[in-house]
Amino acid sequence: MAGATQIDTIELKSTPVLAKVFAGAVASSRGRTGKAGLPDLKVRQTGVTIDVNALADYDHVCGFPLLNELPITYLHNLVFPLQATLFADKRYPFPLMGSVHLSNRLTQHRPVLLSEELTLETWAENARPHRAGVQVDVLSQAFVGSELVWEGLAVYLYRGQKIAGEVPAKVDTGDGVEGPGAIWRLPGDLGRRFSRVSGDVNPIHMSGLSAKAMGFPTAIAHGMWSQAAMVAALDARLPAAYVTEMEFRKPVNIPGTVTFVAHPGGQDGSWEMSLRNLKKGTELVRGSVRALS
Repeated sequence: MAGATQIDTIELKSTPVLAKVFAGAVASSRGRTGKAGLPDLKVRQTGVTIDVNALADYDHVCGFPLLNELPITYLHNLVFPLQATLFADKRYPFPLMGSVHLSNRLTQHRPVLLSEELTLETWAENARPHRAGVQVDVLSQAFVGSELVWEGLAVYLYRGQKIAGEVPAKVDTGDGVEGPGAIWRLPGDLGRRFSRVSGDVNPIHMSGLSAKAMGFPTAIAHGMWSQAAMVAALDARLPAAYVTEMEFRKPVNIPGTVTFVAHPGGQDGSWEMSLRNLKKGTELVRGSVRALS
């Protein structure tokens, strides 16, 4: 939160009920135009412990083994209620409903153990123009004591919103890795299944009918399910400390069939990944893993 002179902090005593938070965010969405700018506002929760049953359910939906170490994407799952609290606050200028998760970068400084107690923090910064609206960086951190163990940077797009500034030109980044891969058949209830373990009940993920009401032709998988499933497919090959980045390039329609492609990048534990439409070969999600030195 560079340049902030005073930061207001929302201290959560317990994990909020996301259905209530979403309902409040939806009810207050009308009239949020972004004109006031992002507030110097942080959400913090201390004393966070892991519910083993909730973790097991998450691992089952995403394909992780149940281990004594938390999946890197599960830390995002833990901070998501803080993000939702931030989005629902009346000082946050952009509407939650209809927002799109463009990309995600997660950093694991060391494995986080199931038994460790966490402090979580989330805030937003760097609102800037996008050709389809406004994009915002939502940053999150997890600490064990005073030790920073995990970081997240999620970029959200608020479609149809406007903000002062020059819209950056679209950059052609070429195509990602391709070739033979694992074929994944995604069921129509995948969005509902992931919503139950993540709390993200955005209508674009829940059913074709609710997705159409939000301007999408069909339901789409959560970006965080895609990232989790792609990382889970490499679980046994991941370094202890690493960064994984995902760019959600096109919607992953559900039901549907996709191909997961992963190529090793060398001896440093790095990987390049793609999730592609099986029939057309279109790249839907581009990802990478890079070991921290």
